[in-house]
Amino acid sequence: MATASPSEPRIVLVHGNDEFQIDQKARELIKTRCAEAEANGALTTIRGDVDTIDQALTVIRQTLTAIQSLNMFSPQNVTWLREVTFLGGKVFKSEEVKESVEKLQETLSKGLGPEQMLLMTVSGKVDARSRFLKAVKPVAEVVEFSRTTKDWEVKEEAVSRLHAAFSEKGIEVANAPLQEVAARVGNDTRLMQNEVEKLDIYLGERRTLTLADVELMVPIHQEAQVYQLGDCVGSRNLTKAMQMLQQMETQGASEMGVMVTLHNTLREMAYLGACVHQREARVEDKGRFGNFIFLNEEAKEGFQRLVGDKTRSPFRIYQLGRQAQSFTPGQLDRMLRLSADTYDAFFRSPTAQFEQLRLLMVKLFYECMGKSA
Repeated sequence: MATASPSEPRIVLVHGNDEFQIDQKARELIKTRCAEAEANGALTTIRGDVDTIDQALTVIRQTLTAIQSLNMFSPQNVTWLREVTFLGGKVFKSEEVKESVEKLQETLSKGLGPEQMLLMTVSGKVDARSRFLKAVKPVAEVVEFSRTTKDWEVKEEAVSRLHAAFSEKGIEVANAPLQEVAARVGNDTRLMQNEVEKLDIYLGERRTLTLADVELMVPIHQEAQVYQLGDCVGSRNLTKAMQMLQQMETQGASEMGVMVTLHNTLREMAYLGACVHQREARVEDKGRFGNFIFLNEEAKEGFQRLVGDKTRSPFRIYQLGRQAQSFTPGQLDRMLRLSADTYDAFFRSPTAQFEQLRLLMVKLFYECMGKSA
């Protein structure tokens, strides 16, 4: 069975915001470096996702005991301290916790003997400036798995990672279906892997993925679905809007959640469109991306008041502004009033709420845009 080489670090710290890849790496390390310890029952797993000071102190004490103990059934004693949360946040503000973490990092900074191995996985990125990381880095293997959280980078990263995943499976995929998978699953690594595995099984001996395959087999995340529903209005695509509503209903999406998000999207679009038409803002296209530029502080502050404490990325504002500028002020106003009427009808009409959403889509397209789908 595989055991760790004496030259390999006895401490491995894996951290970042990609929980799935962190967990995969941890299991891979256990399998390749210390499978014998796992088989002999010499693997101790300690949960580090704590909520209270007492829990944090208990976990640190258990970890110190584990890495200083020997196992009579195996030449190697392995400890997996997983999903650690006490290196930052509210719990770490406790002086008791800070003292205990200091004791742990002092012990680890001296290194572990060949009979010990510590695998530590941290939920979130460990600050490179932290005393803990600086203390253990000289004696540990440190691995980071992070994925971008910036809207304008998420899709590019998702496309790149999906392309690599399909290539590993020997699946040929053109740009259109690849982009569609990325739009539907986002940058969630676990979901990506699940969908690639599912498509691999679905294709069987066929090794080319088509757009029709994606539309049939890959569901859209609910949050992304609702945003895309608003985008369907902005791009005047009634057919796709109706398909998305049907899919959300089948998946059991919250009708009220769909209505609220759609109404908020239309409110923001109407405001940004008004800014453009009143020359208080402009849309600056730059290829696939671009900027929405407010030309005065009053307009910018007005948008911030509209969204409240919600955060809107520059890319999302640009998308809505670009869509809004293709409508007249009268059309935007009418769309918003129809949406408000439907929202009100949710509380007083006996008609099924998804039916009301479908009716709203028809009204938006035929009464506000004056064109067929």
